[in-house]
Amino acid sequence: MWKAPRNRTLYLKRYGSKCFLDPRRLKYPICTRGKMNCKALNAARYYADLNHQRAISRKIKKIKKKKC
Repeated sequence: MWKAPRNRTLYLKRYGSKCFLDPRRLKYPICTRGKMNCKALNAARYYADLNHQRAISRKIKKIKKKKC
């Protein structure tokens, strides 16, 4: 089983689940220092597409229309 790095668990405690698109598995972080970042969204979309995560990719597309 994959174990999240310690820094991601601390990040989740500090800023909440809004900074991860998959907070249960601590994957696809989209925030830097608690604020959403468009570059992080691009990176998350790249990795979601790379791993064939279509639902995550669609979620990112919706967020980008509203925020970036």
